Amino acid sequence: MNLLDKLGRGPKREHTELDDGSWRVTVTPPAMMELPPQTLVLNQGQYIRYLNWRAGNGLIQDLLFDLTKDQREVLMTGIGAEDFVKMFPEEEEI
Repeated sequence: MNLLDKLGRGPKREHTELDDGSWRVTVTPPAMMELPPQTLVLNQGQYIRYLNWRAGNGLIQDLLFDLTKDQREVLMTGIGAEDFVKMFPEEEEI
């Protein structure tokens, strides 16, 4: 767990088990960012590895190597790829 999570300033997370044994993980960025929640569906193995990452038992890129970097970013911050583009548009080169 990172410092922002410990201080209650990190993203909010909700987990829901689905009928097929997979898990829907919804991550809402910190309120100050005013961004919508992002949702990923993880299979059972991914969910267990996600919980290990949350417990501090490894790096997310090592434990969830089978997810894209954008998917891992959603799990860490709740910020989707589209939101990053809106927040940090590429600067025009002169």
